[in-house]
Amino acid sequence: MLLTAAMCVSMLAACGSETKETAGGETSADSHSTSGDSAGNPEEEKVLRIAFPDALTTVDVANVTSATMLKEVAGVCETLVHADEDFTLQPNLATEWRMTGDNTWEFKLRDDVTFHDGTPMNAEAVKWSIEWELANNSAFAGSTFIESAEVLDEHTIQFNTSQKTTDLPAALSYVGTVVVAPSSVDADGNFVKAVGTGYFKQDAFDETSGVFECSVYDGYWKPVETNVTRRIVRSITDAGARSLAVQNGEIDIASDVPFSDLETLANSENVKVSKFNTARTYFYNYNMKKDIFQDERVRKALIYAINKEELVNDVLLGVGGVPKGMLMDDMPWANLEVDTYDYDVDKALTLLEEAGYTDSDNDGYLDKDGEKLTLKLITFTKRPGCALIVQATQGYYANIGIDTTVEVLEWSAMNELIQNGDFDMALNSAASAYIPTPAYYMETYYKNNDIGYENEAVNALLDECKATADMEEKYVCSKEAQALAQEDAAIFTPALYGAVFALSKDVTGFQYNAAAHDFIVPYETSLN
Repeated sequence: MLLTAAMCVSMLAACGSETKETAGGETSADSHSTSGDSAGNPEEEKVLRIAFPDALTTVDVANVTSATMLKEVAGVCETLVHADEDFTLQPNLATEWRMTGDNTWEFKLRDDVTFHDGTPMNAEAVKWSIEWELANNSAFAGSTFIESAEVLDEHTIQFNTSQKTTDLPAALSYVGTVVVAPSSVDADGNFVKAVGTGYFKQDAFDETSGVFECSVYDGYWKPVETNVTRRIVRSITDAGARSLAVQNGEIDIASDVPFSDLETLANSENVKVSKFNTARTYFYNYNMKKDIFQDERVRKALIYAINKEELVNDVLLGVGGVPKGMLMDDMPWANLEVDTYDYDVDKALTLLEEAGYTDSDNDGYLDKDGEKLTLKLITFTKRPGCALIVQATQGYYANIGIDTTVEVLEWSAMNELIQNGDFDMALNSAASAYIPTPAYYMETYYKNNDIGYENEAVNALLDECKATADMEEKYVCSKEAQALAQEDAAIFTPALYGAVFALSKDVTGFQYNAAAHDFIVPYETSLN
């Protein structure tokens, strides 16, 4: 039988829940009125308390989780380039840039920015910061293709790349490229404090509890209108605990709360719920190393069997969107003219029969050569929609006679199964504009994947997409690559991700940026 949304929520609570973290344990400053801050009169302080959904164990910007928190949530660090909500690149710490050779880029820096230690943000400091990340973040070179940096003058820096890429400016909006001062590292070479350029500066970090505190930096380089004088970021990895913390008035902003809590939150006098479309997808990977998935009829049949409209509207409770392709509709390079294999049970059964799968013994399950068609579906716990989608998928497949098992795991455990090939279908979720370029998403998940999928024509188009400087040509290459990959159906998007936030009703000025990795808390966010 097909699982209902309520059944999915119930099963998620039964099989996928973790022990909830306590909502307590704040420092003495974790309240709307605090003391001991240099930003102003203690009675006038406004403290914005934010839940961060990942574990925080360091403030080293070479750690991408840390860099995400420092840039997007705490507002302590900034990048050379900024991506607007419409995915347009804007100057930030860099004022302009140009490609000076096949493997060289020149960036001009602002001349009016200082770090939180009072030292100038100049080419020498940026060089040091990039070299730190290059040396300590194994993914940095693969994301940016930077090999080295050269100081041309006080406010001009040259980046030398390992290959021709026209996407470096976009890559330098990525959280893993935030700029920090050399004083972030002590004499022994240990990263001890994030000395950035943001509107807020680091005050304290407790690596045991994952609590991070920051306050306004008086020397910030441009005007900001907010009444918040301090931000406190708490690591709360359990979605239920984040929801409870907002309901109890202990947190002002929490992301990715359980969908099953949305009605309770919406009815709360002290909480408001905000939903946004975002550049993130849910996507299924087939294990292409298995013979069954070499048959494209099977791959496509399994997509036809899923009712994506019902999945989004009923199972995900309207959080997200029905895909018209593999990407968010609003992305300028999204190809919305591809086949999405819309729900068609008869088509699914016909394709499976053509592939040799029928109910030969009338036991209610499809089989081939005397072997029942059984699939192992896996996903991970962090994203609130993942478990709901795989549970619903199990129901859709049962509806056409396919036996399935479901495992909802921590991400590292899921990834280990993928590496070992111990799965049939893996549901993942990924930011499709982590680096806002037409090639990034497909290159990361369709070209450089662990599932055994490869299409040389797709790879060639992605290489061409990265090499050309003409944006329209980039769009054409990306859209052609999307069409080819969608036809292969080795990876498919059952739903577009929706960002859902529980906010204290005291919060004002919170705006969402769809190009963010997870979510950005703008400097202008204030409190009543």
